[in-house]
Amino acid sequence: MLANNNSVVFYDLELLKKPGLVWSPNTCKTRYALNLKNVPYETKWVNFDDIKTVIPVITKSDKRPTVPIIVHNGKPVVDSWHIAHYLEEQFPNNPSLFHGNVATHKFFQHYSDKHINSAIYRLVLLEIQRSTGDQELQDWFRKDREAGMRGKTLEQFAGDANENIAKLKTGIALVSAHLREFLFVTGERPGWADVALLSHLTFLVALKPEIFEEHVLCDENIRAWWNRTEYIRNGVASPNL
Repeated sequence: MLANNNSVVFYDLELLKKPGLVWSPNTCKTRYALNLKNVPYETKWVNFDDIKTVIPVITKSDKRPTVPIIVHNGKPVVDSWHIAHYLEEQFPNNPSLFHGNVATHKFFQHYSDKHINSAIYRLVLLEIQRSTGDQELQDWFRKDREAGMRGKTLEQFAGDANENIAKLKTGIALVSAHLREFLFVTGERPGWADVALLSHLTFLVALKPEIFEEHVLCDENIRAWWNRTEYIRNGVASPNL
């Protein structure tokens, strides 16, 4: 979405070997929330290397630097969930993310994190590592991530692809049944629950498109919803719903 003088500056995570690719589920939540709410923004890309120096200057914090971050009217806001609430407060006349029911959206985000995104993460983990940048950056990513894997290597943590696909399909099945009755996860209007699911599936389609095509998009309910939400992913004007 094109920015203007009053727009948000949005910091997204770039893979140096896949420049400009929209892929990170965490940053996608913010990108798609901005798109859904029709808030103009400018994207600034940071990679796994310069995030360590760029983000602390913005946040003035000694916490581990992460994205997404937005800067609006000189104020940095960190974390996709906090950003979503900030956008609701700052742009109350734009389409809502929560429709007055934050708890339901939070519940679905937790469901998707546990039953959909966890399987996707294992499926794409090695592709992320290969795409981060040069060998030095790949080695850093391995060391950084393996530090939290209780002695496992990236390969061991990723596990068996077929098992992860089976878990993903189980997680998707319940959502598919829901979408048989409703236009969106949220109901008749899209909201944060849809943003979360879109972000998780973007993670897969960006890095393992063949798995997405064969095992997710083959579901007619998911496919119809995916097509219906194209405007949220692409940041174009919303249709009349």
